[in-house]
Amino acid sequence: MGGQKSWHGVDRSLFNWYPIIDESKCDSCGMCLLTCGNDVFRWDGSRSIPLVANPGKCVIGCTTCGKLCPEDAISFPDDPKKYVKDAILKYKIFPKVKQELQERIDKFPDHSVHLEAIKDD
Repeated sequence: MGGQKSWHGVDRSLFNWYPIIDESKCDSCGMCLLTCGNDVFRWDGSRSIPLVANPGKCVIGCTTCGKLCPEDAISFPDDPKKYVKDAILKYKIFPKVKQELQERIDKFPDHSVHLEAIKDD
């Protein structure tokens, strides 16, 4: 995918998933900008409000900023569970997810839990 972002092998630009800020509700607290670890937001200093500057960096299905917004000023295009489920079915993502999971476990074997280790604790 030549440097383009993807979500489990599917070009991220095909997904219309990102936060939408209702400026009439926003109290400029900055919680969205401070809690998003993916650099989706920027601060408009002249108006003292957050902006969705990098929508393609939003993790598909993530609604953390919206859940933490004290004024309920952030919404998303659809219900996250429905959106993700529909995307998984439309783009047949599960084979890629399984592959990525195996690669992660191979790279980080400590992410795998074995029953013997639990019994010994």
